[in-house]
Amino acid sequence: MLKHVLVPLEGRESADAVLPMLRRLDAMGMAEVTLLRTEMPVVIDEYAAVSEAALGQARLELNELRLRVSDLAATVHTVAQIGPAASTILEVAGEIGATMILTSTPRRARLVRFLFGNVTERLMQRSRIPVLSVPPPDGQEPDPDRNGSLRSILVPLDGGLGSRTVLPLALETARLSGARLLLLTVLSGDRSDCDEFEGAEERLYSAGAECAAAGVDFSVLMEYGDPAEQILSVCRERRVDWIAMATRGRSSLSRWLTPSATLRVLRRTGRPLLTVRAVPAARPVGLGAPPALGRH
Repeated sequence: MLKHVLVPLEGRESADAVLPMLRRLDAMGMAEVTLLRTEMPVVIDEYAAVSEAALGQARLELNELRLRVSDLAATVHTVAQIGPAASTILEVAGEIGATMILTSTPRRARLVRFLFGNVTERLMQRSRIPVLSVPPPDGQEPDPDRNGSLRSILVPLDGGLGSRTVLPLALETARLSGARLLLLTVLSGDRSDCDEFEGAEERLYSAGAECAAAGVDFSVLMEYGDPAEQILSVCRERRVDWIAMATRGRSSLSRWLTPSATLRVLRRTGRPLLTVRAVPAARPVGLGAPPALGRH
């Protein structure tokens, strides 16, 4: 996961947001990091000089940031490239063999997000490698220990096998950091549904067995109600440091009309959110790292 981390940057604000996390990943054993600035293309020939000037400014800012992280143990690279943000980030990730994308999460009004999109959300839906999104320092729900040790990771698991895709990633993160996993299942409001309760117990028992086999400390929790609301509530009440969730690719319109629990959590939490694309239900997930963690 930490073999090569790609860090897309939009400016000083996003750099300030991700730098503390970058140092934390470095302490966890990150080997290489590539700092990336993307600039929108200028298609009119007469404005080619504008594109070159933008690239020049981007390289200058990247070099300044490289000096700020000169104390990292990891090898630091910089890339400035012309192209639409999300697709360029994914292309660069494939070219350099990135194993994770670290990005900041901007706060935008709902209408602006609908009209112009959100790069972090598009990366979550399309990336074949894990995405770690970091909220801005002025998030609505501040991290109680933003720069401290990683103590606990919340791992929500639903009834589908796809949600288990994130468990190997969470286990790897816990092993690297010494964090405890909090395995959460959220049930519907019908407390008389014995089948649902028993299924949740089996799901948590199975995930707990994987944690025990990996030597990772864990605890289990069952809640009732809306999944996103319960995840956010547990984060506040249990002082969770990170959240790790699986996400499923969906169209832009469906994400706007009926956003998934993962997107709802991303838009409201002040915690770093680690996501990975869900493996289809027909493909079971074991202890080994999922294909998304490899080089491409």
